[in-house]
Amino acid sequence: MTEKRPRTTNDLVLAWLNNALAMENALAVVLKHRIADAKGFPAVEQMDRQHLAETLEHANRVKQCIARLGSKPSTVKSMVGTIFGTVQAPMTGLAKDEVVKNCLVDHAAEQFEVASYAALIAAANEIGDTKTAEICEQNMREDQAMAERIMAGLPAVVAAHLGTLTEFPAGRAASGELMGQPAAPAPMADAAVPQGAE
Repeated sequence: MTEKRPRTTNDLVLAWLNNALAMENALAVVLKHRIADAKGFPAVEQMDRQHLAETLEHANRVKQCIARLGSKPSTVKSMVGTIFGTVQAPMTGLAKDEVVKNCLVDHAAEQFEVASYAALIAAANEIGDTKTAEICEQNMREDQAMAERIMAGLPAVVAAHLGTLTEFPAGRAASGELMGQPAAPAPMADAAVPQGAE
């Protein structure tokens, strides 16, 4: 079964809300796998659990928007949700560095969600549905914040994956120093040349 073509602007907003719901549901499934992948990386696991809780809450808010507009969540398979889940789930399953790659994919997913909600906000405002716009703005702000947390934590995830986190703080890795090597000493100005060295 395929998605029906929207007939009115309200139908279009409902279709996009159903796409957002499918997107959040697909992400929730992926995040459950992410939590399992993050064993041994406590900070990543904690962030994934928080991400999952937010994703489930986002889905509930979108369901409320759909219900308030007098409809029910669509049972039609959403192309957006299908693509979203397919791209994320198997991409890193066999990778030895899957925790790092998961962070990269999850950051991209958050940016996709931000753009999707931005479109919904614009559409909802066009039809005068300020309540849906407000809810989508809340979801979008939280997705933006999650994307920032993922990006901020990336240097530490990389350092932990390389097995050097305890001996080489992630802050130094992020500053550009070579992993496992001390910073080069500053050159001495006008150093005297020992006699006989020339």
